[in-house]
Amino acid sequence: MFQAGRALEAGQVFQSGTGQRDLPEQAVLTLDEDLSVAGQTASVAGWLRLLQPGPFPHHQVPAEVLNVAAQLLAREAGVDAHDAECRVHIGEGRWAMLRATRMDSGQTGAVNSGQDAAAAPLAVTIQGCPPSDRLDMFARSFGLTPRQRELLLLSAAGADTGTMAEAQGVTSYTVQDQFKQIFQACGVHSRASMLAKALGS
Repeated sequence: MFQAGRALEAGQVFQSGTGQRDLPEQAVLTLDEDLSVAGQTASVAGWLRLLQPGPFPHHQVPAEVLNVAAQLLAREAGVDAHDAECRVHIGEGRWAMLRATRMDSGQTGAVNSGQDAAAAPLAVTIQGCPPSDRLDMFARSFGLTPRQRELLLLSAAGADTGTMAEAQGVTSYTVQDQFKQIFQACGVHSRASMLAKALGS
């Protein structure tokens, strides 16, 4: 049986939407405990033009970077258990994903010896949002049902109507009716335009 999730993981996604136009390559910013920049990769400069500047005195750091870094600090303090990551729309159907992690201090037994592990810098990774995440956001944004979400994923993985019907245990007519509802909810008129809208192509 055709499985949408596995096909997406393998990269078998609707080809016109596999990449986002003109996005910089993955970048990494490292931050000190006061959230000032400790280091960065060369590709950060490209992202600075696409993200929002932070508030003074952190205006040299994108606001989105500060948000995920602050969320990581909140997790470490036991204040908020949500993941330290976010997905950000940066215009023209393009999305970025940011994720904050604590770097390894490289000091074996630092915690046991009483040294504060929080002294290790924070690392924030910035990259283009992968297709599976953009499809997830699209489905959430338009309130698609679980069955409609499955059809979206199957469509992105290249499945035809018959394969979708078999996967859901319904007739091809039912699949087509479901797509009509999806098109109406999303404001499109075809599967190609639905995927183009979902994947930012």
